[in-house]
Amino acid sequence: MFVDHGRPAAAIEIPEGAGDVERRAAEILRSSVLKMSGADLSIRTAAEPGRPGVVAIGFPQKDLPPGLVSSLSSLRLDGFAIATSTGNLYVAGGGGKGVVYGVVHLLEKYFGCRRYSPSAEVFPQQNDLALGCTFEVDNPVNEVRIVNGEFALDPDYRDWMRLHFLDDLYGTGYYVHAFQKLVPWQTFFAAHPEYFALMNGKRIIDQPCLSRPEVFDIAVAKLREEMAAQPGKKIWSVSQNDNSSYCQCPECLKIIEEEGSPAGPIIRFVNRVAALFPDKTISTLAYQYSRPAPRLARPAPNVEVMLCTIELNRSLPIADDPSSVSFVRDIEAWGRICGNIYLWDYTVNFSHHVSPFPNLHVLQPNIRFFVGHGVRRHFQQTNTSPGHEFSELKSYLLARLLWDPKTDVDSVMDDFLNGYYGKAGLFIRKYIDALHAALGRTGAKLDIYEPPAVHAEDYLSAADVATYNALFDKAEAAAAGDPAALERVRTARLPLMYAMLEIGKDDMFGPRGFYSERGGRFSARPEMVRLLEDFRARAEDGDVRTLSESGLSPTAYYDAAKRFIDVQVDGNLAFRRPVEADPPPSMKYARGDMSVLTNGVRGASDFKVHWLGWEGIDFTLIIDLGKPVAAREISLSTLSDERSWILHPDRVTCSISSDGVSFREVGTVALEGSLEGSHKGEEIIRAFSWTELMTDPVSFAGRRYVRFFVEGTKHLPDWHPSAGGLSWVFVDEIVVR
Repeated sequence: MFVDHGRPAAAIEIPEGAGDVERRAAEILRSSVLKMSGADLSIRTAAEPGRPGVVAIGFPQKDLPPGLVSSLSSLRLDGFAIATSTGNLYVAGGGGKGVVYGVVHLLEKYFGCRRYSPSAEVFPQQNDLALGCTFEVDNPVNEVRIVNGEFALDPDYRDWMRLHFLDDLYGTGYYVHAFQKLVPWQTFFAAHPEYFALMNGKRIIDQPCLSRPEVFDIAVAKLREEMAAQPGKKIWSVSQNDNSSYCQCPECLKIIEEEGSPAGPIIRFVNRVAALFPDKTISTLAYQYSRPAPRLARPAPNVEVMLCTIELNRSLPIADDPSSVSFVRDIEAWGRICGNIYLWDYTVNFSHHVSPFPNLHVLQPNIRFFVGHGVRRHFQQTNTSPGHEFSELKSYLLARLLWDPKTDVDSVMDDFLNGYYGKAGLFIRKYIDALHAALGRTGAKLDIYEPPAVHAEDYLSAADVATYNALFDKAEAAAAGDPAALERVRTARLPLMYAMLEIGKDDMFGPRGFYSERGGRFSARPEMVRLLEDFRARAEDGDVRTLSESGLSPTAYYDAAKRFIDVQVDGNLAFRRPVEADPPPSMKYARGDMSVLTNGVRGASDFKVHWLGWEGIDFTLIIDLGKPVAAREISLSTLSDERSWILHPDRVTCSISSDGVSFREVGTVALEGSLEGSHKGEEIIRAFSWTELMTDPVSFAGRRYVRFFVEGTKHLPDWHPSAGGLSWVFVDEIVVR
């Protein structure tokens, strides 16, 4: 008996000299009992547990009942055992946070306590708290369990989810992409370009040359310095920078050919580093070009290989997906040579966190697949934050699956939905099921960087979206009497609303778009304008701060959307006029369709929608206005998205012509600071405008063509994490008035 008629009926005891973990476990139990019953159990230290009516946490074997002692040998790190004996309750751990997790398990299983998110918890009100005879032993299947995101910053949430924290494991600043820190090009490239990657006959700053002995010495010296500053950290990254380049000098190419993979030079280099630090774990990446395992090199016992799934489709389990066969081959190959694989998985749409992304059905089979291939260390890059699509549910599921991959997902999901959304949980579950059913029915694939408009004809079809909205209408009605649940339901609807907005922007003048046309004039559909306003209000009410990995805020999205739907039709002489480009844009974006530049729709923040891109080159655009006109203003819009290697151009020159052959220059507009190569922190969208003509429209008389010469940075500036790589210029709407 813990509490009898609202009064303490037990005490919590921890050993004399107890550590932080035991004290933490005791405090979680004390505070939880207080929330449930109002009774405040005392916490005291003791040489051995008293009798009776004691909750004994973290005592050594000699002070435990014999039956419990016999089970301790089976406990692994973070595992726990719980037993009642002679009127006492004993919680023992196998090290790590075992006793903390034992207390959390006790509260969840026997008293119905829940922590659904850092701000949502359930502690059922009870005047009497008692526990019958029990004996349980539980161990985590995985030794490292990380679900990345804002939620995991909360220590209470981490403990209840039984998750680890990166900063407790890895050297600060040395988690991934560490070569730039170990061998900074800013320090060494000018005097020693030979220390860096040779590609296409030229030394570049993207990666170091791993066959150079000087590079090894520099990296090791820097690592020793960092380790001395952080002596308590065990794991240190020695890993490739985040770009697609790797050295192809004769020495490195020879190793790559011997090993059959660019991972060869990396593993040989990392093994040499690991030999100098036998008491540390040296972590490296098997990522993109380095994902295939080497043929000959074997990672040293103290080398960790981070195997990444970034390229994979998310609509099918990896084991069942024909497009994932190369990853299956790679994980099998690494499993044969490495006993220390750290699996980095990606479980959200990074470009559109607040968008339907029906992948809940693949979480369990994928984790079981990883574990079946010997993986015991996991990093789930879910990037949880308020308002992100089912981020609370997804984090909750992942945490339980990392502890036990055989968890009953349906049971956990229903428990969460009913607890978090109240009476609306039933309809939220029906929405989730309908979303996944539509994905399966249409056979669509899921990419972690795609815009929702890609799925406008499959699981986000007009008919399916109508079904989803009907379910949310019922969910909101069901939660009407519960303000907290209603707020959560309203926030959960944001991804569906966002998808409707994005599809509307893509289909601007079509049946699902923002505008309708009558008699050659366009007018905004009131229901779409209301949808945008409602989205903004709900995002604010739900404390939604970001909509994407790039940090796009709801306010910035709203402002960009307002600009986007302010169509440039009336008075726009460029509307639907043909444009030619030399050279043509990349076919990867908007299918290279030049009509995007004059369709009356100004691109918003997502470069994959309504923008055309050119990589590492200058280019020319010429628009034919169809007849000579007298114009007062000319403008061209460009985009900045530093994380996606997109920068505004350095300068744009505008010229006009009557015949499309002989042009007269109107003027050049250069961005402030561009001469110094600085494009850092610029506004998302910039309009290059020429308004000099306003005072002399006659000068445009007889002019039918407008030409833009666009000069980009071509390479990323020194401040960029991938400095030296090719940069992109993205262009959208041309307006001539």
